[in-house]
Amino acid sequence: MNLLLLRRLCLLLALLACVQAAGAQTSRIKRAQRTMADLNYSDAIQQFNQILETSDDANAKIALAEAYRKINDPINAEYWFGQIVRLPESSPVHKLYYGQALQQNGKCDQAKEWFAIFMNEQPDDLRGQYLGRACDYEQELLTRSAGVYAVSHLEFNSALDDFGAAVYEDGILFASDRSQGVAVKRDHAWTGNPFLELLYVKTMRTDQADPQTTVYGTPDKFDKTFNSKYHEAAVTVAEDGTQMFFTRNNYKDGKLGRSDDGIVKLKVFYADKKGKEWGELQSLPFNSDEYSVLHPAISPSGRRLYFASDMPGGFGGMDIYYSEKENGRWNPPVNLGPNVNNEGHQAFPSVAPDGHIYFASDGHVGLGGYDLYYTTEKAAFEFTLPENLGAPLNSTADDHSILLLEDGGFGYFSSNRTGGAGKDDIYSFVRTGIPVEVLVIDADTRLPIEGATVLNGCTSGSSVTDVNGIAAMGMSDEDKCKFTASAEAYEEATTEGTTLNFKGSKLIVELPLKPLKEYSVEGFVFDESSGAPIGGALVTLTSPLDPKGVTSLTNTDGRYTFDIVKGMCYSVRASMQDFLSARADNLCATDTARTSVFDVDLFLQPTIYGGPKDSDLAGTPIRPDNDPDARLYQEGGTGLYVDAKTGKPADGVINGRTFKNGSVVNAGGKFDRGLSDIKAGDAIPYLLHIYYDFNMATIRAEAREDLDGLYAMLTENPEVIIEIGSHTDARGSDDYNMRLSQRRAEAVVRYMEQRGVHRDRLVPRGYGETVPVNNCNNNVPCSEREHQFNRRTEFRVLGCSTCEDTGKRSQPREDVEVSRCRNCPF
Repeated sequence: MNLLLLRRLCLLLALLACVQAAGAQTSRIKRAQRTMADLNYSDAIQQFNQILETSDDANAKIALAEAYRKINDPINAEYWFGQIVRLPESSPVHKLYYGQALQQNGKCDQAKEWFAIFMNEQPDDLRGQYLGRACDYEQELLTRSAGVYAVSHLEFNSALDDFGAAVYEDGILFASDRSQGVAVKRDHAWTGNPFLELLYVKTMRTDQADPQTTVYGTPDKFDKTFNSKYHEAAVTVAEDGTQMFFTRNNYKDGKLGRSDDGIVKLKVFYADKKGKEWGELQSLPFNSDEYSVLHPAISPSGRRLYFASDMPGGFGGMDIYYSEKENGRWNPPVNLGPNVNNEGHQAFPSVAPDGHIYFASDGHVGLGGYDLYYTTEKAAFEFTLPENLGAPLNSTADDHSILLLEDGGFGYFSSNRTGGAGKDDIYSFVRTGIPVEVLVIDADTRLPIEGATVLNGCTSGSSVTDVNGIAAMGMSDEDKCKFTASAEAYEEATTEGTTLNFKGSKLIVELPLKPLKEYSVEGFVFDESSGAPIGGALVTLTSPLDPKGVTSLTNTDGRYTFDIVKGMCYSVRASMQDFLSARADNLCATDTARTSVFDVDLFLQPTIYGGPKDSDLAGTPIRPDNDPDARLYQEGGTGLYVDAKTGKPADGVINGRTFKNGSVVNAGGKFDRGLSDIKAGDAIPYLLHIYYDFNMATIRAEAREDLDGLYAMLTENPEVIIEIGSHTDARGSDDYNMRLSQRRAEAVVRYMEQRGVHRDRLVPRGYGETVPVNNCNNNVPCSEREHQFNRRTEFRVLGCSTCEDTGKRSQPREDVEVSRCRNCPF
């Protein structure tokens, strides 16, 4: 064989070996993935670790990290997710899981960075928002219940999982996967540990008044009615001890049920006790082979059952539901809603003597892993936002399965925190101090303040108030503590709480805060017709909580100013004798407000004619030159008006005047429509935009808007007396038109009377054809449109001190409906 042929043969053999090796690796990965799909996480971890010893495979790393997360191994989960998040194959949820593992391992600062990255990539997933805030509240959660609870590790815990205590007869029931010394050992593939069973341990108190003296016996298997060769856990017993609910794998009557994808789900079974024996197991009607139902918790009344499930229609992973018992049957489940449930897992519910619903979640603001929370049903199908119990009941590990007894003064919970005997352990807790609710309210409105920070002077712990203004804290018995509250836009305040001789179960401390006056409403009041400022105008500021309001008079320059309170909405109204008042509404000083200073100029229409106006107003500044807030000022020498905002000559309508290249073109409103003979001191008529069909006195439907505006003005100004003046066109005799116009005026008066306005305040007056708005007099040919404008009603104030502005102007309505006279010559 020549040398060239030998080299080619070696190369071929090498390539064949590579192909065989690649094929073997692919086969190993597929086998490990099948193991993973079967939920055999303990074997899958071994297989993926072996694969990664010889291959840097991204999918193997992702599967391995997920397996460690599933068996709740945060140390290994952190390591592998830390590698995954930097790979191209990484998805946003891997960043979330990496942050959760970091948080559970006490690395909150690093966790916060990855929560922020996840939140940026998945802004609609609330877990990023909740967990991103968790690290900010870490210190608060570690100190809020300081001195309130003493926690004890129970001696009967094993080196494996023990959790879910429930009171039964003279002891407690709980779940454990400890070995019971049976001949045939059966391990669960998920964890590699034995299957969970229900155990029972007797309890006894050496001092009946002190829960801390409880002594526990030796755990033993519970009734064979409930234990099988698969998982049993999370038991709850009715208050009278005659009914028991518990979680089990989908196994009943010797048959194991699987979902369509081959997974054995969890179900809740229950049994009734008859004498000393338990009856046949029954399945809840909403159990399913396709999803899990688990962690039951029966209410004291026995009529409501809470549980966790990943049934379709939830908010994410596991959600909390309840079912009502009616006529002996359990109704369809009700989800506790988005305040409680989110994209994370909510599980292990329980019902406390005070009515609070306790549960565990890994999706709300917490210290890491599962934390314990409580919520309250505030209305039908509506629950409050969860409240974290804080340390020492919560830790950076998984804390769950809380059970409160004796009005919350004693109970049990489960945790895999460091210092235990094994994995999940059962702990008891006893209340050694007094729970305190510091109620922070607005000193003016008495409304609760959400988001205020409250500092406990005794423990140096802090807490943030919830939507009800409550900060949960704790105090020792027979103690005095100072509580200091601070909130944005409020002055800091301190008060004292004492538990000296306190006999209740919870101390409530009220702490009012005075608002900071950071917001203001300011502006000028002008004459609408001339644009000149009005000094001495009365300006009133009102709010829903202060309808009478506060008042101020404008200075000689027409200026006014008010301080307002953040979080409130206001109205400002200006009035002056011989003027119609003007108002501005919906001035809301909120975080979303565009400015902290509301600049509101108000323009008042005169009700009395003041005589000819100087059209050029030369040398009369609209605002004084020394006013730093002036919108306009006059240049020395040229006399031109300059816009202070742009630095250029004023152009357009500003403060009621029209400018062009710095000069005044129009000084404001003017009185046309044949009013050239009006004299100084006369009342000014204003058009109501009420028009009539030819030869008719009936009010058109289009007029109702103006009449409603007039009614509103009369209602708000009960002292005002007005004239209702009606007119006709020039067709027909003078006497007939005078009678027709009077009928038209009376029709408006009747309309106002029907709305409740007293007739003494309304003066109907017909003017016939004597005051046209155009040149359509007798024997003058005019269009139907020109005649229509004369068939109108106006009003004018005969006597008033403050009148509400109807917003109408003495200009005809351009889109008026025209009624035609078909037999008229013109």
